[in-house]
Amino acid sequence: MTEPGAGVPPVRMHVSDAVVARVAAQQAQRVPGVVALRADLGQALLGIAGSVLGQDRPTLSADGVGATVNGRSAEVSVTIVTRLGHNCRDLAQAVQREVAAEVSAYTALDVHVQVTIADILPP
Repeated sequence: MTEPGAGVPPVRMHVSDAVVARVAAQQAQRVPGVVALRADLGQALLGIAGSVLGQDRPTLSADGVGATVNGRSAEVSVTIVTRLGHNCRDLAQAVQREVAAEVSAYTALDVHVQVTIADILPP
């Protein structure tokens, strides 16, 4: 009797930076206290260039999130906007925790998340 999976080659998978960024963006927006994600300068310039050149934007936007996959780990940076009244440290920790857990569950990568709070809006 042969073992299950005997003779089957191991699965090799590569998760792209864009996939990680989109999963992270979707999860970050779900964290209570996050009003919006804020694109950094590079993302803003790419968006302007794309609209001038007539290129369509992806339907699952990852503006405000950058990701780099390196082997079995991912570095994610998230830039958020919140409202006055939310503790920034607690919010950043919640975003780190939630984004890391979701990206890890979705991709099986080890994830490090850096959060920047770009703006605080009035209540």
